[in-house]
Amino acid sequence: MLLRLSVLLGFTAGFSLGVVLLLAQVTGQATALPWTALTQIHGQIQIVGFVGLFILGTASQLLPGFLARPLEHRSRLVLGGALIAAGLVLRALSQPFAASPVRAIALGLSGIGELAGLVLCLAVYAQLLRRSIQPRELWRTIVALGFGCLVLSLIVNLVAVGALIDGSDVVPWSLDAALIQLELWGFAVPIVFGVSRKILPRFLLLPAPNDCGLRWSILGYLGGVALIFVGWLTSAVLPVSPVGRDLRVVGAWGQFVGGVALVWFLRLGRRPVRPSGAPEVTEPFRRWIYSAFAWLLLANALAAIWAVRTLLGGPEASFFEFTAERHALAQGFLLSVIVAFGARILPGYSAWAIRHPRLVEASFGCVTIGALLRVLGESGAGAAPMAGAAAGAGGTLGTLGFILFALPLITSQAQPVAAPRRNPKPTRERLAPSDRGS
Repeated sequence: MLLRLSVLLGFTAGFSLGVVLLLAQVTGQATALPWTALTQIHGQIQIVGFVGLFILGTASQLLPGFLARPLEHRSRLVLGGALIAAGLVLRALSQPFAASPVRAIALGLSGIGELAGLVLCLAVYAQLLRRSIQPRELWRTIVALGFGCLVLSLIVNLVAVGALIDGSDVVPWSLDAALIQLELWGFAVPIVFGVSRKILPRFLLLPAPNDCGLRWSILGYLGGVALIFVGWLTSAVLPVSPVGRDLRVVGAWGQFVGGVALVWFLRLGRRPVRPSGAPEVTEPFRRWIYSAFAWLLLANALAAIWAVRTLLGGPEASFFEFTAERHALAQGFLLSVIVAFGARILPGYSAWAIRHPRLVEASFGCVTIGALLRVLGESGAGAAPMAGAAAGAGGTLGTLGFILFALPLITSQAQPVAAPRRNPKPTRERLAPSDRGS
């Protein structure tokens, strides 16, 4: 259920709305739309609705196996996901319109629904963790830190919604940037690293990760995330003070160094400890994962580059430079990871993906090429005449890659898993000659 909600939100107000907004900007029609409001709606639904619900839905299928305990209270999990989705829909249906009592009530319910739904889902998983007899491992700590950032972000979202209830058409830029910083960099990235620590060494036959290094690296990375978050909040309260800018500069480099260290101590890129028994399954997955994590490093590097330019007296990153950085992470890294992990670990879809490798390659190729075009186009917005066309083509290709992934995913999830057939009792006729009595 949560995966279906995730895909539905991703297709409608996520990827499709994103392409519409991008094409409106490219063709000069952005002023005909409440463009900034719709952009903020698109970002919130894409991160919390698509990525967040996808992670929560995937956890319902994988955590019981990881923790050797059945998942109880699935109805509460579905209710929590429905509350998150309902809150996002209310936000989408109310923010673009003029101030009114109905709009204010809908916006208030949207913020409360998102937070209440997440707390309900996490309560179900917390009970599963408490009842597990598995030893506490590092991957669980990293995942918990990621979900902690998501809870904090939805509390900040209540403040953002309060600004909209007061009559503003859009959330103030610095507050919205702080919110996205927590949701995208603070929530989604640690979740991916936690899951990667759990499954990648076994799937890719890698040497054992350096857990001590990973502990310090995740703290350094989240320290950088926190500095950028506090920097944006400082700029929201003290817009003329340079303190917020300076905090963001330091945080960008902490985030970059922490991200590089996480990849290093996870031992990605090292030679496998032994040959794969199924290279046709392992090697494409290895290539997808390496490509995805290269996008993570690129996104961090872009943030660090803008920070250095600011430190040397140049301008801060423009709106489109920020979007290039975010799409390098969201489309280049997160969507690639979702496609790659889904094709190998999601029940139902992973079996389909192994039978249809060319379609999975097509989906991954569209996502990767689309991200490249989009990041190049948005990074060069205003400098190159073809930048807008490149960004538009990149967004369209990314949406196509998502569709190629989402349609078979939903179809495979809708098919019931057949119960295992019981072996018939052996009879004299079924026994091999060597097993028959004299």
